[in-house]
Amino acid sequence: MKSLIEDKKILVVGLQRQHPGKTTLCKAIIYGLKEVGIKPVPFKPHSGMSYWNQFDTFQENLIKGSLVCKDIISLEQASKSQLPLEILNPVNRLVRPISNIQTSQDKKTIDEFLAQRFTHYDGKRSKNIYLLKDARNSSKMRDMNEFILRIKKNAEKILFMKNFKDLLEVYRKYFGVATLSSYGYINEKSIVIESFNDAAFPFNKASDCNFVLCVSSNMIYQIKSSKYFKYLDFYAETKSKLQLSVSQILSSTLIEKRFDVQPLNSREQNDPQKLKQNYSDIIKQII
Repeated sequence: MKSLIEDKKILVVGLQRQHPGKTTLCKAIIYGLKEVGIKPVPFKPHSGMSYWNQFDTFQENLIKGSLVCKDIISLEQASKSQLPLEILNPVNRLVRPISNIQTSQDKKTIDEFLAQRFTHYDGKRSKNIYLLKDARNSSKMRDMNEFILRIKKNAEKILFMKNFKDLLEVYRKYFGVATLSSYGYINEKSIVIESFNDAAFPFNKASDCNFVLCVSSNMIYQIKSSKYFKYLDFYAETKSKLQLSVSQILSSTLIEKRFDVQPLNSREQNDPQKLKQNYSDIIKQII
């Protein structure tokens, strides 16, 4: 049985943009695989976190002098891979809510932006590149000055962003390097990959995955993986795969099986036995 799943690469995507249950499913899969002797590694190639709505996670990052998302912290607690969190979550952005809902999307992105980390592995060690907004815009925010001072100590390079063009240029230069080099660091292991929001293709090695699951509240679809990636290639003729959402490509022809699941409260979401029980049919399908 072990040889059948050691080389599994599992991709979990969300049909909904917000809170479909990807992390809960990933955690259940991790516990389920560990039960049969496999030690899967979680991977969240790209993520974002809110300074305001996830202030406890922000303060955890402050203590560690880093910037990693809540999801990867939770998944690593289940996995216990002991790998660097920055490698498991190579790109993460810190944002704050804004009140002006009439602004353009580009301006909204800039107004929300506080900081972003890109971590790449050079074959010997991981290195962090941080993109920051002008400190004057966040100097009055609780703990922000101390946070910036601490991440600077762990940074190979600090860049500053003034406009949307700066953000795009940094993404073009560092996103692929960060995600691909970090993935290369863990590639020989079983990996459970959690996508970002409703992104259909979170990074450029996602097509390595031979098991794809799509989460939508009370149901989970097992997707025909080879066909799914062919669909992505087809749609990528007019739009980058990294910009495609699951809803843009999902069709009934891609769905292999449907699993109905029950909601879990916060205590149950941290209970390995309850997680394995609730997602037992999916875990059995993977094994």
